[in-house]
This record gives sequence, structure tokens and C-alpha cells, in this order.
Amino acid sequence: MLSHYLYFLNHNLRARLLRQRRPLLAGVKLTHRCNLRCPACPFWRRPAPDIGYVQALAALDALHAAGVRLVIFEGGEPLLWRDGEHTVEDLVRVARTRFFAVGITTNGTLPLTTSADMVWVSIDGPREVHDAYRGPSYDRIMANIAASGHRRVMANVTINRLNCARIPELLRDLTGRVRGVTIQFAYPYGDGEDLTVDPEARRRVLDELVALKRAGYPLLDSYGALRRLKGNTWRCHDWLIANVEPDGRINLGCYLKGRGAVDCRKCGFAAHAELSRAFDWDPAAILCGRAVFGF
Repeated sequence: MLSHYLYFLNHNLRARLLRQRRPLLAGVKLTHRCNLRCPACPFWRRPAPDIGYVQALAALDALHAAGVRLVIFEGGEPLLWRDGEHTVEDLVRVARTRFFAVGITTNGTLPLTTSADMVWVSIDGPREVHDAYRGPSYDRIMANIAASGHRRVMANVTINRLNCARIPELLRDLTGRVRGVTIQFAYPYGDGEDLTVDPEARRRVLDELVALKRAGYPLLDSYGALRRLKGNTWRCHDWLIANVEPDGRINLGCYLKGRGAVDCRKCGFAAHAELSRAFDWDPAAILCGRAVFGF
């Protein structure tokens, strides 16, 4: 672990003193295919071939050379990915030899059997709210979480106009079932339903989350990020991020690059806020990173 911290320190100092801006965190989008049809998601609407195994390995090598040390496989639904006999688990095993931490973001409808260091399961409300949005999948997801045995299963909640009033209830439901909960806000990509939360409701639910975190519920996002998400007042260092598309293309910078119109006023990507604030030496954001990635 000491080597990890020394790398992050060296990375930070080089960026500040030598202007060597290199990404640290990358999302690898293996496929746009998904077995759900969430109305706000743009990706299942965008037909594209899955990335091939050899192409994915080349992307992982390029990410490592660029400076990335934290990798998240995503989709679509990444657990659907196949290339011949290769599955996502083959990519996870390779990635774990190159990066400090490797995660998967999944809709949780398939068995959560993976050697990834952490697994995020997307859950968007109590049963009736989640199922109205994603289709009847809540009970199957909870069963998969209970059966997984993975030590770092976390829930990621995308707060949208349909579920924002039920987020505190969901957080209570998830307590004891997952290692922790992270949040983000729905973003309008343009080719999905616009479920953006209005500013007043956004402030209200963030205040509720701060209170629940203070009460001991397992919300991993830092107090500082939750407060700054009210008006998106953090200093964004989007160069800390890289993203791989299913065609193998690597984008450096904002998650939205090449995926949707960028409007920073509507940004709700809490993970980006935490990463940027950790770079700026915010202690709570650094502790959030440790809790999420297990350092």
C-alpha cells in the first residue's frame, strides 16, 4: 500500500510543479449492450460492436502507460461481454496485474462472481420505484448481492426526478446489505429521457443525505462533495479521468466527452468531484477514496 500512496504523491507533485497532467482513474466501456432499458440511459440506444479482447488489452496497456492506476469496467452491462471464450473475468485478472484497484459497475441482474476488487451495483430506489424505472429486477438484484460473498459490493444510486423523494428510504434499505453507497445525479445526454433533478430538489436530497451520513448510514461520499454538489462549486480537474469506448477509442478528460453535450452546471458525477477534491488535498475526499478502493 505504501507504494500506492507514494505513486499518488509523486503524481500530484509532478502535476503541480512540472505541469505533467496524467489521468489516474479510467472507465472502460466494454459494450453498449444491456439487458435492461432504463429510460434515461443513452448507451443501450447506441448500437456498437463490443470491444475485442486483444483491443481491450491494448487499451489497458495504453491506460497504464498514460498514468492510470484505477480502472472500472462498465457498459452497458459489462457482465454480458464476451469475445470467443473470453469473459470480463479474463480482463479483470489481467487488469489486476497492472493497476492498484479494479472495479466493475453492473446492474446486478447477473451473478456477482468476480475477482474484481470492488463491485458497484446500480440500484435506483425502493422496490416499486426501482422496478418502475429499470423493470422488475429489484428482488433478483438483492438476491445476487446476498449470494455473492464478495467482500466489497457497493451500491451506486443515480438520483433522478422519479426517485429523489425516496433516496433516504433506499439508503436505509441498503444498510447492512452492501459495504457502502455512492451517489450521482442523472445527466441529460439528449437521447434518453431527461430526468434531471431540479436545483431545489437537488439541494433538499443532498441535505437529507448529509443528515443520514451523520447518523451513521453507510454513505461513502464525503460531506464536502455532498455540499458542493448543491451548486457544483468544486474545482474540476477533468484531466484526472480517462474513458475507453467499445470501439477502443480512449478519451482523456470529462466523462461526457464524445458522449453528450457538456454542461458543467448540470454535472452530478460525484466521483469526479471526489477525485478532483482529493487532488486538491481535501482530507475527507482522500478518506473517501480509501474507503471506496480499499487502500
